[in-house]
Amino acid sequence: MRMNKQIVVTDWIKEKPRLGSFLKLTLSSDERRILRGKRLTDCNQEIILQLPREGKLSDGDILSTNESNFYIEIIAKKENLIEISSNSKIELIKTAYHLGNRHVEVEIEEDFLLTKGNYVIENMLKNFNVNVVDTKKKFFPEIGAHSHE
Repeated sequence: MRMNKQIVVTDWIKEKPRLGSFLKLTLSSDERRILRGKRLTDCNQEIILQLPREGKLSDGDILSTNESNFYIEIIAKKENLIEISSNSKIELIKTAYHLGNRHVEVEIEEDFLLTKGNYVIENMLKNFNVNVVDTKKKFFPEIGAHSHE
């Protein structure tokens, strides 16, 4: 669906409306933090985000626009990540500690960690008894303790 009028995204809505038109906006974990500015939807429709400064965009969020019965659905983008696992819980905890000490974004699951890979981090991980596998998944890093979100 393409509209000629400028679409301005104004706020979150609580429940997905049963009627109306929806555009999908697929964003990476970094892009989901930015609540203002121009974006292109999945069908190349330009929109302007003018969301309240508090909050964050999450997978599945529905956003209202300046057009009645017209909505934007947020989709978390699959990203290139590394999955870190170990047979030892303490080794996984140590690894999480060292990643955090380097201010690396980490998604913590029960049996593994996810993070964006780069050669520095991957080289550091060789010092631990962990398994590292490349993967492509949606990324939901932990929010920092001092976050204002």
